Amino acid sequence: MLGLALLSFFGCSGEDDPGTDTTPPATPVLIPHLGDTGDPPVLIDDVLVTLTDENNGIDTVPDGQWIRIMWKPFIDNDLSHLKVYRFSDIEPDASEIAHIPANANSYLDQGPLVERTWYSYYIELFDASGNSAVSDTVSYAILAKTNLMYPDNGAVVSTTGLEFMWSIADDRSGSYRVLVWDENNELVWHNDLPVVNEENPYLTMPFPIINPPIPSGTTLRWRVDYFDWDEVNQMYMGSESAERIFHVQ
Repeated sequence: MLGLALLSFFGCSGEDDPGTDTTPPATPVLIPHLGDTGDPPVLIDDVLVTLTDENNGIDTVPDGQWIRIMWKPFIDNDLSHLKVYRFSDIEPDASEIAHIPANANSYLDQGPLVERTWYSYYIELFDASGNSAVSDTVSYAILAKTNLMYPDNGAVVSTTGLEFMWSIADDRSGSYRVLVWDENNELVWHNDLPVVNEENPYLTMPFPIINPPIPSGTTLRWRVDYFDWDEVNQMYMGSESAERIFHVQ
């Protein structure tokens, strides 16, 4: 009996605990830069989607010289946390820049980030048992921001003859997009202005006549996005100005 007991003990001592989870989470999927607010709808998972700041993937943000990455919803339920890694043209070795809960759906890299430098990101997702899976990599480059000049923040203005004014972001060729939203965050109007070797430090764009007219007292929000094409990466770089509001007279 003693021999049988010892045989049973030594026979099982080298085996893994059958209750231990050794299966890694499903591979996380980062969302690349799909385009920008104001672009034509794009096909995402066989569905035609209008792009907004909330669904267009890795991008810059109005709040600062920062890059936001986002990912598709995770599949597993026993998740613990994730790590964010970054590398770039000037720092080719990947380094961990964040350790955040697994219930997050995006991460904002507040740098500091260098303009016109391509930053690449991936994440490692961990479950409660310590298993992990690594995502694909997404990349983006940030540009200098433009400063909004007119109308002033909180100004009451007539939309008749209104001209938006802003400063040139840098001395490179590129294009600017003026965007206007209403109080329900619906895009009311946008228009692009290509610029090549512009000497004037300020740019302007007239606000069109909209029918039916925008009611008096309506609050509108606007900003100017700046884009430039990167031939090497075959992608646009970008920035988003700070946002302002104005009230329709």
